[in-house]
Amino acid sequence: MKMSKDKSTKLDKTKKRVLWRWFLNGGASLNYERMMGLAYTYSMLPFLKETYKDDPEGLKKSVKTHLQFYNCSPYVSPYVMGINIGIEEKEKTKALDAIASLKTGLMGPLAGLGDSVFVVIPWTIFGAIAANMALEGSFVGIGIWVLVTWILKALGYPLYKAGIASGTSLVTSIEKRLKAIKECVAILGLMVVGALIPTVVKANVAFTFTQGDLTMTGNEILNQILPGLIPAAVVFGVYSLLGKKVKPVYIILLIIVISIVFKLLNILG
Repeated sequence: MKMSKDKSTKLDKTKKRVLWRWFLNGGASLNYERMMGLAYTYSMLPFLKETYKDDPEGLKKSVKTHLQFYNCSPYVSPYVMGINIGIEEKEKTKALDAIASLKTGLMGPLAGLGDSVFVVIPWTIFGAIAANMALEGSFVGIGIWVLVTWILKALGYPLYKAGIASGTSLVTSIEKRLKAIKECVAILGLMVVGALIPTVVKANVAFTFTQGDLTMTGNEILNQILPGLIPAAVVFGVYSLLGKKVKPVYIILLIIVISIVFKLLNILG
C-alpha cells in the first residue's frame, strides 16, 4: 500500500510539472512544420519518462507520436493534454494511435473556442482598459494586463484536471472500444482539416475573363468548376510528396520557389 501511495504521489507531482511546463513554454516553439508539437512533447516529457521508465522503446514511440503536428489555443490545450495523460497512463503504447487521432480531432474545434473565449473577448475588454490607462501615464494598466493574462492561464488548471478525468473515464468505460473511437475521431479530424483547406491555402490566379459587362477572375471561373480546386490540388500534391518520404522542410522550400516563379510568370496574382 505504501509503494502504491508513493507512486501515486509521484505521478501527481509529475502531472503538475507537465502543466507548469506548458504554462511557461506552450507557445515558445511555433514553426511551420510542427507548429506547437515540440512544446507539447517537451511539456509531456516528465509524464512520459515516468510512464515508460521500464520501456525505453515505448518512450521513443510515444515521443515520436507527440512530436507530430499540433496547433491549438494554448489556453485550452491543457484539456487535450489531460485527456492524453488519462488514456496513456493506463493504455500506454496501445492507445497512441487513438491519442493522435483525438489530438487531431479536438485541436480544431477547441482552437476556435479558446481564441474566442480566452483571447478575443478578454483581450479586447481589458486590453482597451489597460491601453487607455497606460496612455494617461498610469502603470496600473500594465498590472491589469499581466494579471488578466495569468488569470486566463490559471484557468488551464481546472481544464487540465477535467481532461485527466475525461481520459481516465474514457478508458474505464470503453476500454475495449478504443479502435472504434480512434477511427471515428480520425474521420472527424480529417473532416476538420479538409474543411480548413480552402480558408488556409490561398492561391489567386492572375488572369481574368472579360466579355461585355461581365468580368470574372480566374479563381471565380475555377470555383464554378469545383470550389477550392487549387487549394485541393496543392494539398494533394503536398500529401503525395509526404507519402514519398520527402522532408516537410524541402516541401516548404519547393512551394516558396514555385510561388515565386509563378508570380514572375504572372500565373498567380
